[in-house]
Amino acid sequence: MTTENVSTQEAVNRLVGVHEITTGTISKLEEQLDELLKKFTEQNANSNVNKLKTISSEAVDAETSNASKIIKLESQIDEMCKTIQDYREENINSTKAEFQTMSERMGSIQALTMSRFDETRGKYEESKRQWCRINTEMNTNMNYIMDKLDNITGSRITPRNTNHNCGRPFQTTTHIPISRSGHTFQTNLYPTETQVVQEKIAQNVFPLNGVKHSIILPPSSAAPEFHGKHSESPTQFLIRVQEYAESVHAWDRPTLLNGISQFLRDSALEWYCQLRISNRRPQTWTEFTDLFMAQFNSPIRKAKQEQEWHECRQNENETINEFLIRLRALWTEVKPKETEAELIRHLFCKMRNELIGRIGLTRWASHDDIIIEAQKVEEILYCHNKEQRRAAYMKQIAPQDDTSYHNTRLNNDNINQEL
Repeated sequence: MTTENVSTQEAVNRLVGVHEITTGTISKLEEQLDELLKKFTEQNANSNVNKLKTISSEAVDAETSNASKIIKLESQIDEMCKTIQDYREENINSTKAEFQTMSERMGSIQALTMSRFDETRGKYEESKRQWCRINTEMNTNMNYIMDKLDNITGSRITPRNTNHNCGRPFQTTTHIPISRSGHTFQTNLYPTETQVVQEKIAQNVFPLNGVKHSIILPPSSAAPEFHGKHSESPTQFLIRVQEYAESVHAWDRPTLLNGISQFLRDSALEWYCQLRISNRRPQTWTEFTDLFMAQFNSPIRKAKQEQEWHECRQNENETINEFLIRLRALWTEVKPKETEAELIRHLFCKMRNELIGRIGLTRWASHDDIIIEAQKVEEILYCHNKEQRRAAYMKQIAPQDDTSYHNTRLNNDNINQEL
């Protein structure tokens, strides 16, 4: 490092020059910095604008794409709804046409059956008249022969014939005569059911104060019994015992309540005896039924019925009437507070799918309409299956080289499947 001796004025001048140079350099640096900052700001602004434009354009494109997809989905949904509606209308129309065809066939079959029945009945009436005529002639001839024998032998054989209805078999009886009277020879061998009933009623006729009264004995039938087992239905027993008491004994409800112990056995009878002993016997039939159901409708039976209800479905070979009886019996036990409308809803859920698809009714239809429509569909399905079985059988027995026959049967099968 060297030192130089200069004057004060020169040193000041040098410092001023260095200051000016430094100031100019700083000014240039500031200008360059301002230019760089300006360029950086412009570049950032342009990049942000470009990014915003890119993002906005992408959002617009995505929204446009989504809108087009939504429009396509709506059009597809409309087409599907239209297709479903057309299929349903076509199915309903085809079912109605098939039912109309089957009705016409049944009408023709019924007319043919009635004509044959009338023809057979006419032949029967003609045979009956001929038999009556032959029977009358035979009786006349036999009476004439018997009169001749009476004149020869001087004795009589007098069978009694009190029924002259032609065409009916009567009982043959033989009596030793004690008087001479006209003969009526009897050829009827067997009494009819009506005559047997009339004879029983006539035997039960007795005079009372000069007036004849008939006693008609009711037929013997087994009285309903209830043992209190889990396998027994208390509801069915109550219905049976009421009908039995009304039809056989003509009892009213108070009388039935007094004699209900005659129909109880085992644990059920023991339960009723305990009620009598403890002075808790019900005073009305309604009170008895409430106590009876509370006692014998056990939780085990309820659980079993709940399981049967959940598993209850219409079987393949079960008609709608048979299934409705089984379903209603469970429905009454499991869901006693529900209405008929709810039963119809359960019926739709538990019947066969092939019936639901062909019925063409809603769940808000009436009970009778559903049953009638289901019966029609069952009849159509039965005829269709019968025709298929017949076609399969005819194919089995047909000659193997008869191609025209097979083509004809194949066309018939295709027509049946379309129906």
